[in-house]
Amino acid sequence: MKKITVANYQRDPYYAAIVRVVEDLLREKGFVAPVELFIRMDLLSPESAENWRRGRIPYLERVIRCNLGKAGRILRILRIVAHDLDLKPSLTVYKRWTKGSRPLLRFSKTGDHNIEAAYARHFVSPRKKGCRFEEGATEVRNSSAIPQAQGASPRPEIPQGQVQRS
Repeated sequence: MKKITVANYQRDPYYAAIVRVVEDLLREKGFVAPVELFIRMDLLSPESAENWRRGRIPYLERVIRCNLGKAGRILRILRIVAHDLDLKPSLTVYKRWTKGSRPLLRFSKTGDHNIEAAYARHFVSPRKKGCRFEEGATEVRNSSAIPQAQGASPRPEIPQGQVQRS
C-alpha cells in the first residue's frame, strides 16, 4: 500500500490490531498514547520504553521493532481511527524520568516537529474513565437533586453571588 488515506486505511494489515489496542486502551485508561500502542502491538518492549524515558536511549525510533515507514503508517492510521471515534487530540510533553534537570525526550533521530508531534499526541476519550454515560439520562440542573452517597456529609449551601473560601 502506498499512502494511507481516509479511503484505504481500513485495508492496511495493521488496521485490525490498531483498532483492538485502541479499544483496550480506552476501556482501561480513557486515552490512547502512541508509545503505549507500540508496546501493546509488540513493536516496542516495555524495557526499551523505560530506558528511553530514563534517557538511556537517545530517541525512541531507535528501539521500535519495525521500520520507520511502518511506524509512520501506524501513527497515521491511529490518527484516522481516533478521528472516527471522536477522540480529542492532546499534545503531551515527554520529559526524562530523572532527578535534577528533566530535558524533553526525543522520538526521532531528526527531531522533525511533525514526527515529534505525531508521537506525542495522545487521544483522549470525551468520557472520563470509569464514568458511565447512558442514552436517555436526564440532565440534573440542581445539585441538591443529586442523591447523597451513604456516609457523605452534605455540601453547605452558598448564597448566590458569594464565593466559598478554603
